[in-house]
Amino acid sequence: MTFLKNSLAFLLLVTFFSCGQSKKESVNSTLAVNDSTDNAIKTAINKAPRSNATPFFKSLGTTPNWELLLTQDAIQFSLQDEDFSFPLPNPILAADANVKMYRTETESAQIKIQISMTECTDSESKPHPYTVSIDFKKNTDVDFTALKGCGDYITDYRLHDIWVLESINDEKVTRDQFTKELPNLEINSSENSFMGYAGCNTMRGSIFSEQSKIRFKQIITTRKMCLPTNKEVQFIKELERSTQFKIENLRLYLSNPDGNTLTFKKVD
Repeated sequence: MTFLKNSLAFLLLVTFFSCGQSKKESVNSTLAVNDSTDNAIKTAINKAPRSNATPFFKSLGTTPNWELLLTQDAIQFSLQDEDFSFPLPNPILAADANVKMYRTETESAQIKIQISMTECTDSESKPHPYTVSIDFKKNTDVDFTALKGCGDYITDYRLHDIWVLESINDEKVTRDQFTKELPNLEINSSENSFMGYAGCNTMRGSIFSEQSKIRFKQIITTRKMCLPTNKEVQFIKELERSTQFKIENLRLYLSNPDGNTLTFKKVD
């Protein structure tokens, strides 16, 4: 009888430890899966593209081949078969207003960029308005590599439309303040040009845009005589004074540090 009791107790003890070991292995397995999932999520997050990847500047070089893109929050740089991403710092403005520099680094590399407003001809004999110089170094390298190339600012594609004037300095304009219709702009963002009606004369010119900055330049109009009450002169003056733009609710808002200059409505 004593032997039977001892045998029963031994069987119960073995079963208990066996179940405990099984639960422990199950918990360890679950933790391993969770760790693996967390690592996969972290890797996916690190490799995920940035939410604002639309570039406002692009530059290319040869020997070796490289590409540089500046977006609102990042510098994307490709050298041969390697891609690098850097945070975009505030630009360093040189004494010469035609030169802009960026310096930034990560744990893996460093980059120094200089953008000069001097004409550059690429390997296909195509002219570009900017010359780009880059000093790049992976942190495993001893020295920087010097690179040269050509670049262009990329105008916001949303400007590419026809816009009809609504207000000048926040004051609503009316049809009778102009000769035949309200002033309008037709902007071609791919060619950085515009044309339209100034309120009495037709007009055309070029634009420069960098992110939210904009300048209307080289404005040329026809030479019709206008009534003294016509607001064309004021319209063109405010167009030339505009330095910033914003697009929302189907409207184009132009402004400068003093406030709003012109408001346009998109024409379908």
